[in-house]
Amino acid sequence: MRRENYDVVVIGSGIGGMCAAALLSQGSYKTLVVERLPQLGGRFSTIEYKGFKLPTGATVVEMGGVVEQIFREVGAEFEPRLIPSAYCRIGGKDYELPQKGQLRTLISIASGNEKKSEKVMNALRRGLAWQEPSDRFSLHDWLLQYTQDEKILRIFWGLSTAMLGVDDHELPAGEFFRYLKAPRSPEGGIAPRGNLSMMESLAKVVRANNAQIWTCCQAKQILVADGVARRVIIQKDKDEVEITAKVVISNTGPKDTVELAGKENFDKGYLKQLRETLRPVPVIFIQTASDRPLVEYPTLILPQARRVNLVICPTLVCPELAPRGKHLLISYGTPKSVLPPYNFEKEIGLNIQDLKDNFPEFDRCGEILMASCFYGDWPGFRTMPGCDLPQKTPIENLYNVGDGVKPPGWTGLPSCAQSARIVAEDVKQRFKLRG
Repeated sequence: MRRENYDVVVIGSGIGGMCAAALLSQGSYKTLVVERLPQLGGRFSTIEYKGFKLPTGATVVEMGGVVEQIFREVGAEFEPRLIPSAYCRIGGKDYELPQKGQLRTLISIASGNEKKSEKVMNALRRGLAWQEPSDRFSLHDWLLQYTQDEKILRIFWGLSTAMLGVDDHELPAGEFFRYLKAPRSPEGGIAPRGNLSMMESLAKVVRANNAQIWTCCQAKQILVADGVARRVIIQKDKDEVEITAKVVISNTGPKDTVELAGKENFDKGYLKQLRETLRPVPVIFIQTASDRPLVEYPTLILPQARRVNLVICPTLVCPELAPRGKHLLISYGTPKSVLPPYNFEKEIGLNIQDLKDNFPEFDRCGEILMASCFYGDWPGFRTMPGCDLPQKTPIENLYNVGDGVKPPGWTGLPSCAQSARIVAEDVKQRFKLRG
C-alpha cells in the first residue's frame, strides 16, 4: 500500500470542504481534498443537460456574506451576478420586497389590517430584542398566540420553508429568531457560468497553494488510535493509499463521518445525539425549460401554494445558463413533514400542480428537464435548524463541516462556509506551522 503524508485531509468537496481546504492551504498547510465523484461541488455544482447548466442543489449565492468573504480572502474569483429584486405573490398579486423591513412588509400586505400586523410585529420585536421563544414549541404554535389570520400564518410558512427548508409546524420557534438575528446580506446573485465554475475557482486557489485534489477517489476508512484520528485509507484508481495526517475534516455529513471512523471510537453521548437529533431535510427540486420566461422576476416566494415555496428564473439574470432563446425555471418545494415515510410521487405531483396553478403557460410552454427528490444521504439539508452537531467530534483532530454542523441561525451555503471558517481557525490555533 502506498503511503503519503499531509497536514490536512478533507473528505468531500462541497462548499464547506472546499472553503476549509482553501483557507488552510493558503495558510501553508499541506492539504489533500478527496472527492468520490468525477467533479467538485456536491450539492453546489452543475450538470450540463440539453445545453442547460443545471444546479445540483443551491442556486442563489449570498452577496457580501461569508461565502464572498472567503473567496476574496483566499484570492478566488467570485463571479455571481446580482439579482435586482425579490418578489412575493400574495392573493394573486406580486409585490417587490424592500431590502430592509421585508417581514413587516409581507405581514402588512397579507393582513391588510394594521392592528393585526402590529400585534405580530410587536411580538417579533420582543423575541428579537429581549428573549427569543423556546424551542419546545413550533413557530406555528408561537404565532397562534398573536394571530389566527391564515394569510399571516402562510407568510411564515413561506419564509420558513423557503429559507430554512422546514414547515412552520415543525420549525422550533427559537430557531426562527436565531435565523433572523444571524448576520447575512439581503442581496443574492447567480453564477453566470454555473456553480461548478465557482468550485473550480476555489480549486484553482487550492492547487496554487501546492495542495492536491483527487476526484473519483473514495475515502474508505478513517483510522483512529488512542482516541485520535491519524490516517485515512483512500481508494485511488485500483489501489489503496494510506494518508497520514494531523487533521481530518469531513464534508460528508456527521452520519457518514461516524461510519468512516467506526462507531466504536465515538462516545455514547455523541452517538445518542446523532441518532436522536440529526433530522435530514427533504426538498423537491424541479427544473423546467421554456422558450420564454414563465415568471417575470428572478426570484418569487409563493407563501400560498401547496408545496412550492420559492421559484427562481436564473436566466433572467444569467442567460448564459441556457441555450440561446431558452429560459430555466427552478422551483423548490417542501414535503408536509421532514420525517419519513415520504410519498415522493405524490409530492412531485403537488409541486407540479403548484407550478401549473401559478404559471398559466406552464402546461403549454414548459418542459420539465429534471424532477429531483433530495433526501436520505443526499438531502436538501443535512439536518433541520436547531438539530446540528458540533464541528468537533469526540475523536481528536477529526472535524465535520457543512450543513449538518451549522452555527445557530445559519442556513444554506453561508452555513457551510461559516462552519469551514470555524474549523480552519481552530486548526490554525491548535496546529502551528514551524516557520
